[in-house]
Amino acid sequence: MTEDTEPHDLSTEKPKRFNAPIYLLLKVAGLLILTALLAGTIALWYVHSLSKPAADFPTNQNITIAPGTDVRTITEQMQEAKVVKSAQLLYFTLIFSHDPSNIKASTYVFDEPLDTFAVAKRLTEGDFDTDLLRFTHFEGERASAVSSRAGELFENFDEERFLANTTELEGKLFPETYFIPPSYSDQEILALLLDTYTEKMSVLQEKIAAHPLTEAEVIILASIIEREANTPESMKLVSGILQNRLEINMALQADASIEYVIETPLGQLPPGQLAAELRELDSPYNTYLYTGLPPTPIGNPGLDAITAVLEPTESDYFYYITSDDGIFYYSETYDQHLRNISLYLR
Repeated sequence: MTEDTEPHDLSTEKPKRFNAPIYLLLKVAGLLILTALLAGTIALWYVHSLSKPAADFPTNQNITIAPGTDVRTITEQMQEAKVVKSAQLLYFTLIFSHDPSNIKASTYVFDEPLDTFAVAKRLTEGDFDTDLLRFTHFEGERASAVSSRAGELFENFDEERFLANTTELEGKLFPETYFIPPSYSDQEILALLLDTYTEKMSVLQEKIAAHPLTEAEVIILASIIEREANTPESMKLVSGILQNRLEINMALQADASIEYVIETPLGQLPPGQLAAELRELDSPYNTYLYTGLPPTPIGNPGLDAITAVLEPTESDYFYYITSDDGIFYYSETYDQHLRNISLYLR
């Protein structure tokens, strides 16, 4: 005998709950992903379209970047010249894919249309596709050396006139690698050097104003440091030492300033020091006999030496020597200085 089984009343069974919030979240996430992919595709297409050369790309035309021009201005200039369609795209390409400090002030010529990425590469590689002459004015170099070397390169360069025009401009002929048309005259090259100096110094005016030395004095001291030290680090240490001496009216005793007067390279003099008779030379450039700075710069300092004057490494040192292998040794007292001489100068 079987038991009667009550029938299962399906009408009383509650349906399973549908989790609507999770479904909606998944749906929204899917839509967001699709939107992001679509936006990315559109962005890539837009960048690709912007990067293409314009129909009126300026082939075989001179496009000159002036000395001291900042990256943003360069990109705007390239857009105005129709080298690129978007200054902003060129700007970000230079910033994130290249080193914009490699851009050189010069005249650029493109012999075929290039996309934005190729233009950025050309600007930072210094490939100008022109007959411009590469002229490097080295840090610490005097006007006379600049004149002599430029006279050999540029057919319209008048050495005598250049020297006459730079009599009071030593220190303001800014050292740099320049790309210059071979037809440039001495007057045009002088203007280029002076314009570069003005541009480079403009960003340092706030620091110069806060420094106890005037701009002219900063350049004089920087010109000495350029000849006395050999690395950015040693420049800052030597700068601190020389400024320590200036503060107590102690003679700078810089061999390089005497070298400027006698026009004899330091390498041809006794290593590490000048002959006694030369140090007795009666000249305002003899910083052994006269305290303070010499009357003018002794050469044309670069940015590292100028920065070293404005941002010296503070120390209690008053003396330094350079060994034959170029290593610097510093000391606080004269006795320590004599000991370093006996140990490291032979």
